[in-house]
Amino acid sequence: MSYLYEGENPAEEAKKSNHVQRKIEKCQKDRKLDPHVEEQFGGGRLLAYIASRPDQCGRDDGYILEGKELEFYMKKIQKKGKGAA
Repeated sequence: MSYLYEGENPAEEAKKSNHVQRKIEKCQKDRKLDPHVEEQFGGGRLLAYIASRPDQCGRDDGYILEGKELEFYMKKIQKKGKGAA
């Protein structure tokens, strides 16, 4: 557990080596995000599939929905919103 001390900024990132910085830049150069996923980032929400096993505390496995699966669940949410109103 980490604690904040006076004068520390919680948003400060850990310092990264030159190798790590170059590696991150290389990965981001070729990165293509689905427009629906970018839209979700802009809105501050992501649709994801989360799975956890019974009696397991503090650990969840899952993935961010994208492609046809994301479209399917977005349609379901829109239908549910129209029916509830």
